Amino acid sequence: MRTRIFLTTVMAIALIASFPARAAFVFSGGTTELLPVTLNDFNTQLQGLGFDQMTTEAQLSVDMDGSVTFYYIVAESAYTNSFNSGSNTITEHNESFNWDGWSSFTISVAANEILDFSFTSATAHALTPVDNASSTSLEDLGIMTDGDMSELVLAYNDNLRSTGDSDYDDMLVRAEFSSAAVPVPAAVWLFGSGLLGLIGMARRRKQ
Repeated sequence: MRTRIFLTTVMAIALIASFPARAAFVFSGGTTELLPVTLNDFNTQLQGLGFDQMTTEAQLSVDMDGSVTFYYIVAESAYTNSFNSGSNTITEHNESFNWDGWSSFTISVAANEILDFSFTSATAHALTPVDNASSTSLEDLGIMTDGDMSELVLAYNDNLRSTGDSDYDDMLVRAEFSSAAVPVPAAVWLFGSGLLGLIGMARRRKQ
């Protein structure tokens, strides 16, 4: 009986170990630096929320099917900037920091798919857009993290870092990932039934 219980326990551990880890955003390439970013007007708020590092020159994807909700939280720019994904667009419209977002939209995403989003500047001096999908000007996309890779801040630098502008506060968008529901495998129910049966058998023998 002890051997059976031992083997059942080993099976349970193996089954639990086989469950997928919590899904999260994934960087492809990039360089990381500590915040505060020089001249960023929102360092106090970002660091107060634990966002103390930033990655640039990286493409962003996720490691599991699910959805991403983008929240426009603030902008500080002389230009009129927009955040875009597919047919969804948010144009900057408030310069007060709001972590819950002034506006938002949600897209569906697939595992290992490069996320389709971009920042653009609609002005007479239109600058090269930052585009994650095509890997365009990713040195001007700051991806800020707090260690929990299910939530990020996307920070747009609208005047090209190579020219000396490096504030990354021209438009800030919070990205929050939610994984698709994963059904509990049938093996879990079988294991539970077997374990209850073994416990019942052990009790009857003791009696």
